[in-house]
Amino acid sequence: MENYLARMLLTSELDDPVFFAQVHQTIMDLEKKRVEHFNLHGPANPGYVTLMGELNMAYLQANDSTSELEVAKQIFEITKALYGLEDEVTIESQIALANSYLDDDRNDEAQKIATELLKRDWSEKEGPSYDLYLDVVCLQADIHHKKELFTKELPLRLHVLTILEEFEGSANNQSIIARAAYGYCLEKMKRYREALEQYITIRAFLDNEKELSTHAEKIGLMAHIGRCYHKIGKFEESKMAYQWALRESITLYGHASPLTVKMKKITSTYSLKE
Repeated sequence: MENYLARMLLTSELDDPVFFAQVHQTIMDLEKKRVEHFNLHGPANPGYVTLMGELNMAYLQANDSTSELEVAKQIFEITKALYGLEDEVTIESQIALANSYLDDDRNDEAQKIATELLKRDWSEKEGPSYDLYLDVVCLQADIHHKKELFTKELPLRLHVLTILEEFEGSANNQSIIARAAYGYCLEKMKRYREALEQYITIRAFLDNEKELSTHAEKIGLMAHIGRCYHKIGKFEESKMAYQWALRESITLYGHASPLTVKMKKITSTYSLKE
């Protein structure tokens, strides 16, 4: 499941020159390893698939959707040849391929895969794991989100959250991530009061789960909380949320960072709207 807390980010991590350099160095290193592995062992082996998976994620981080998609296509073809279409490894790579199509704005190709996967009988005892089923539902929700079909997305988000809470509990990492996706969809639908309830719950969990999110994601979440408070007319609470986010950004990243600059602009804009 995608880390939907990353959708709360106010600026791209690639705006940070250090992070940008690290991502592209990682790509260079992985490409070198990939070529070496290919020359020694060829592509039809699990080690090559693992390397390609790491490379796919690196291209995703670099926002290079074309390269990400090409790698995802290769991974799917290799896993299909190695394990067959029914194996969980292949299904996982097929879901990743659909997500890469979506990242490359090729919604129809992503939808074709989602439709095919949703036709499976996921209740079979010897069939794929239920975790993969939830990933497919999230994929379909992501496609609806990309098309701004939020009324179709919302019940899928709630379905995933309900299942995860029932089997894993509300404080489980996956449940918190699913709640973030649900809340974000509510916000997109301008159902700010309901979105705020979800965001406040997430914030409480994050105070206990320190490793679940980055500082930038927590700042982004608080900015979304501030926005929702403002939209429902609770201006004092909104101001406090924005001020917290701004202070955190200055403390952690400095006055000149892209995140702090963005937070100053947001705080100033919403202060004028009171």
